[in-house]
Amino acid sequence: MTLAGDQAQLLRALLRNGVEFVVVGGVAAQLRGWAGATADLDIAVAPEDDNAQRLDRALTEVGSMEPDYGGLGTSFETQYGRLEIVRRADGVGRYDDWMRRASEMEFGHLTIVVAATEDIIRSKEASGREKDRAALPGMRRDFGLDD
Repeated sequence: MTLAGDQAQLLRALLRNGVEFVVVGGVAAQLRGWAGATADLDIAVAPEDDNAQRLDRALTEVGSMEPDYGGLGTSFETQYGRLEIVRRADGVGRYDDWMRRASEMEFGHLTIVVAATEDIIRSKEASGREKDRAALPGMRRDFGLDD
């Protein structure tokens, strides 16, 4: 699996600025083997103040626009596409909960922390969103979890 160029640029900016994060959502599913498509990069970030400052620097670097605040996170339009900062995910929880089973993965010259397949599935199942329900059969198949 290779990252889309824009997603790789967002990840590079986060890494360059020392942001502690875990990739979740559709990109995490793709990195774990899902063949489906996603339109944005979702991450959960460590909640410490110094990490928030590093995240702010990375967001400035990628030219983020005004944030769009939602119930579970905040999204930013950047020069490299949409970045969603997930504060809490149904079925999983917050950053520390994602990190329990997450692992590092290497893509080209990038080493990133990616959510575990079971947490990705759990989050999609619990979200109640139609697009997530529609993606689940393909994810289970591509993760080797279908019966």
